[in-house]
Amino acid sequence: MVKKEITSRDNPAVKRFVQLSASRKARMEENAFVTEGVKLTWEAACAGYRMESLFMTKEAWERCGQLPAPVQDADYFYEISDAVAQKMAQSVHTQGVFGVFRLLDKEEQPVKISSNGKFLLLCSLQDPGNLGTILRTAAAFGVDGIFISKDCPDLYSPKVLRAAMGGIFRATVQIVEDMEQLARSLQKQGIAVYAAALHREAVALQSAGLSKGGCAVAVGNEGNGLPAAFIEACNGCIQIPMQEGSESLNAAMAAGIILWEMARQDRP
Repeated sequence: MVKKEITSRDNPAVKRFVQLSASRKARMEENAFVTEGVKLTWEAACAGYRMESLFMTKEAWERCGQLPAPVQDADYFYEISDAVAQKMAQSVHTQGVFGVFRLLDKEEQPVKISSNGKFLLLCSLQDPGNLGTILRTAAAFGVDGIFISKDCPDLYSPKVLRAAMGGIFRATVQIVEDMEQLARSLQKQGIAVYAAALHREAVALQSAGLSKGGCAVAVGNEGNGLPAAFIEACNGCIQIPMQEGSESLNAAMAAGIILWEMARQDRP
C-alpha cells in the first residue's frame, strides 16, 4: 500500500471530495459519492461499492490498524493533515476517515418481486433525515425492497447516509419514475398495495393483515401526503390509530410503525 501525503487544503483530491459532498449534480456527473467515518466507509466498501480513494489522518491510520480487505482494494490512499480533515468533515468531531466510492445505478438494479414479499414505497419525501431514518429502519426489519420516487432526496447525500447509518448498503432500493405504474405492476404480481393516508375508507393499521402475506405500503410527502390519483391506484388505505386531537406522525416514525407491523408475524 502506497500512501500519498496531503497537507494542503487546496489539493485537487480534497477539493473534489468537498464538491462531491456538497453537490448532487457533481455526484451524478462524476458517478461517485463520499463517506465520512470508519463505520460508514467500511460498510460501503464491504457492501460491494468500489472504493476510489481512502483519506485518513495519521492518528486514524494508527488507530484503525489492519484495514478490511475491500478497503485495501482502494485505488488511492492518502494520509491527510488534521487541517485537511477539518475541511473535508461534515461532523464536528471527525474520526479522520473519508472515502470516495463509485455509485451503483439504483434505476437499473430492480427489486426482486415475490408474491409473499414486503415492500415500502416512498413518494416525494422532502427531508433527507427522514429518508435516511426510514432506510435504516427498513434494513433492521428486513423489508424485501424499497421503491422511491425520483423527486425524493438524493440517496447518497451526506445527510441521508448519516441518518441511514449504513442502511442504504443493506437495504435493496430502487428509484422509480412512475409510482402509479409501479402500484399497478405490483398488483398484477399478486402484491396488495396500500396507501398510508387519512382517508374516509382507511382501515386501522393492525386490521389490514399486513403480516399475513405479500404487501406494499406507500408513505407520502411530509406536508401533502400521497396524491389522490396514486391513492386511487391502490387496493386500499391504512392509518395508524392515534389519540383524538393528535397531530399526524413524522414520516419516518409512521414508516417505522408500518414496517414493524409488516414484519410482526415473521418475528419469533
